[in-house]
Amino acid sequence: MFERESTLNSLLVESFKMLIADIPADRIYEPAPGNGHPPVWVLGHLAICAELGQKYCGGTITHPEWLKAFGPGSSDQIEDTGDYSKEEFSTVITEGYPAFAQMAREADEASLAGPHAVPLLEGTPIQTAGDLVAHLLTSHLAFHLAQLSGWRRAAGHGPLF
Repeated sequence: MFERESTLNSLLVESFKMLIADIPADRIYEPAPGNGHPPVWVLGHLAICAELGQKYCGGTITHPEWLKAFGPGSSDQIEDTGDYSKEEFSTVITEGYPAFAQMAREADEASLAGPHAVPLLEGTPIQTAGDLVAHLLTSHLAFHLAQLSGWRRAAGHGPLF
C-alpha cells in the first residue's frame, strides 16, 4: 500500500533537507512576511504530523507534548522558551517521514478504511484514515514545505530547482 505516496514523500523529504539548510536556527521564530507562519511552527507541525501518521499506521507518538502547540488546528504563536530547536524538529522530520512511509507501505488496508479522527478535516474529501495517511505523506507535507520555501525566499535565497 501507499507505494506512490511513499515515493513522493521521499522526494519531499529531500526537498525539506535543502530548504531547511538555509533557515538559520536563530531565526526560526521570525514569521514569514505577510503574516506567514514562523519556521518554528511549520517545523513543529511537520514533526508531530510525522508521528501522527505513524500512529495511524500502528505506531506511537513519541512527542505527545508537541500536540497542543503544533497539532492540527494549533496557533502559530509560539513563544521562544528555548524548548524547541531547528535541529530536533529537523531530525524528527527527516527520520520520522521515512519511518511513517515504511509503516504505511506495510499497513493493513482494512485498518485504514475507517474514518479518521481529525475534526479539522470533517466535511472534506478526506474521509478515511487511509485518505489521511496519503494526505500526510504528500499534499500536507508539500503545502508546508511551500511555506518554508516562501520564508527562505523572502530571506534572500534563490530557487532550489
